[in-house]
Amino acid sequence: TGLVRVSDLPGKVSVMVRYQGLGSGFNASVPLGAPANTFPPEKNFIDRLVFSNLRELGVPASPVADASVFLRRVTLDVAGRLPTAAETAEYLASTAADKRDQVIDRLLASPEHADFFANKWTSLLKNRRDDASDITSNFAFHAWVRDSLLANKPYDQFVREILAATGTVIGNPPVAWYKRVKEPKQQQEDVAQLFLGVRMQCAQCHHHPFERWSQNDYYGLTAFFSQVGRKPTATRGEDMIFHKRGAAAAVNNRTGAAVAPAALGTAVPAIAPDQDPRLLLADWMAAPDNPFFARALVNRYWKHFFRRGLIEPEDDIRESNPPTNPELLAALEKHFIESRFDLRGLIRLMVSSSAWQLSSSPLPDNLVDQQNYSRYYPRRLQAEVLLDAIDDLAGTRTDFPNLPPGTRAIALTANSYNTASPFLRVFGRPENESVCECERGQSSSLSQSLHLMNAVDIRGKLASVSGRAEQLARAETTAGQKIEELY
Repeated sequence: TGLVRVSDLPGKVSVMVRYQGLGSGFNASVPLGAPANTFPPEKNFIDRLVFSNLRELGVPASPVADASVFLRRVTLDVAGRLPTAAETAEYLASTAADKRDQVIDRLLASPEHADFFANKWTSLLKNRRDDASDITSNFAFHAWVRDSLLANKPYDQFVREILAATGTVIGNPPVAWYKRVKEPKQQQEDVAQLFLGVRMQCAQCHHHPFERWSQNDYYGLTAFFSQVGRKPTATRGEDMIFHKRGAAAAVNNRTGAAVAPAALGTAVPAIAPDQDPRLLLADWMAAPDNPFFARALVNRYWKHFFRRGLIEPEDDIRESNPPTNPELLAALEKHFIESRFDLRGLIRLMVSSSAWQLSSSPLPDNLVDQQNYSRYYPRRLQAEVLLDAIDDLAGTRTDFPNLPPGTRAIALTANSYNTASPFLRVFGRPENESVCECERGQSSSLSQSLHLMNAVDIRGKLASVSGRAEQLARAETTAGQKIEELY
């Protein structure tokens, strides 16, 4: 009937109107109208844009979290682990004015940071191990991703080396992606969703219902992968990836017409038969005026650190799904491009902001806020991080088949360890079958509660003769000192 009612949830709202092939959107703000005059100090442009949005909406911000909370949060979010007791004591005793920034820089340069984010990226890039023939590619690709992050390889170079990979997995590990994603249509869909934040699946059969993408757009993007060739190598299960000489084109299933490469509404010059189309796709993606590439990454990383993307879901960027803070998203995108796609610099910018360091304790007037970042939104730890945290507390390490003793869960290379560890399976570690982060289970369940109460692996950690419980029982410290250590 055309009537839209406003509820008590403050923030930005978008109303989309569609009729046959036409569509339009209306954006507005729904203010709370509470007193919002005092905010924490602004550390960078993130704070200025988050706090100005809160002032406009009349939503106050919670205060900045204390030192202990900050150290725990930044270590978990950047390095995927708890801070050690020694790190905590040293940090709390420090009087340096910039001690928070020092911790951020130390964690970003740590091997644990590379492990943690390699775990994230190899899952999205479908680095799987289904049988023995996958072992070589699985380890090689994971090591390449981890080394790229440890060296802080520019993001555009990281993506380019995957898309344009040729050769064998031994000589060039990024070709492992083409082992998992073999069909040009699937390659196109995964690249669009993961690196551009655009879901193209609907456009294969009909015009996208919520976006401007047509079937020709779908097949034009697919055509970039039409000349990917492969042939068997001496390594069982591993192919050599190469560029097949010939004209790049994809056939529109509905019309039967051949569609030349085209990049989401952007015309591409004619491609010579001996020219690899994937190189032109990578050039287009990394261009400063590309409207998708940098935006998709900064929105994905924003969700990692703030729990909710500026556009949600994080990989569904379209005109009919606008950001909750357009100015902030545009500023992050601009910063990322000007930094030459510096991933570590982007993380440093986010976690050094007062907005990320806010307390998770709500105020009476920001309790209802779910999208404006007036406080830190709590979330459950990922399965691997939680298992490592339990091991750190219990003074034990979970053993994984065919891996050195002491290997942490965040450093695991394959989905196959989910079978070996009931904990990881129950707490939602993904099987690396999808480019969507939604594959990772983040909800709570009764099976998780029962596992923590009476599972064999948890009981074993508590009963270990070399574990913390036994050590504390034998220690001659006071009960208060033991509680302090555990806490």
